[in-house]
Amino acid sequence: MSAGREVTGRMVLMGALGFFGIVFAANGALVFFALESWPGLGTDRAYEEGVAYNRTLEAAREQSGRGWVSALAYEGGAVRVRLAGPGGAPVTGLDARITFRRPVGAAITLVVPLEEAVPGLYAAAAALPLAGRWHAVLEAARGGAPVYRMRHELMVAP
Repeated sequence: MSAGREVTGRMVLMGALGFFGIVFAANGALVFFALESWPGLGTDRAYEEGVAYNRTLEAAREQSGRGWVSALAYEGGAVRVRLAGPGGAPVTGLDARITFRRPVGAAITLVVPLEEAVPGLYAAAAALPLAGRWHAVLEAARGGAPVYRMRHELMVAP
């Protein structure tokens, strides 16, 4: 037989409290960092966008029917967007802007109006302050009425 210490109720209690204390501390830290890194909101106008959801669906159907596609490029502090219709024909005469947002971390938003450089190519200078992943939302209007909206993802090199 081994001559060890006798296990008492006090030892079992302290062991259980220590174990659960570590589990609660770890869970608390995980909850804290999860809440600090993601606010949980994808938009500042959630209620208004929810009420207008049917209009959003209709606008998406109209946009899909046009058959337009967009391609985004960012390099050297400049953003270029090519808009093409069915068959690759350039889409011209739009008032376009692009909104850059960081998906995580600091809530950085940068809105850049685009100018049509050549038919179907919209460009502007845009200095993104941080390297990494960005969401870019392209919005285009004709005569004040929105006609195109597309979300692109962009990776900015350090």
